[in-house]
Amino acid sequence: MKKLLIIFGLVLSFTITASAQGRMQMGTPEERATRQLSQLESLKLSQDQKVKLASVFLWSAIQIDSIAKTLNGDFSAMRPKMMPVQEETTKMVNVILNDEQKKAYQAILEERRSRMRSN
Repeated sequence: MKKLLIIFGLVLSFTITASAQGRMQMGTPEERATRQLSQLESLKLSQDQKVKLASVFLWSAIQIDSIAKTLNGDFSAMRPKMMPVQEETTKMVNVILNDEQKKAYQAILEERRSRMRSN
């Protein structure tokens, strides 16, 4: 009986740890900014554009983290507050990109939106 309780406790602790890690997979603002920038490799960005976009994506990630902390991760309450940040991010990105890159960026955003809708 004692062994069974120990095994059950271990399984429960692994389950709780895995669940917590699943919620934290977004990463730090820096990691998310780096990931966003790497997703734009197809745009053939100059080094100057990469530096500027990295700061925009970092700003955005910090803003979203702030909103998430304020609302304790309640996604339904976060969504309307995140929309202005996402819109501002898109505006700032479009200032940095050239016309051809803007079109490709819009296509990337549309693909993300369609993936989000299908999930």
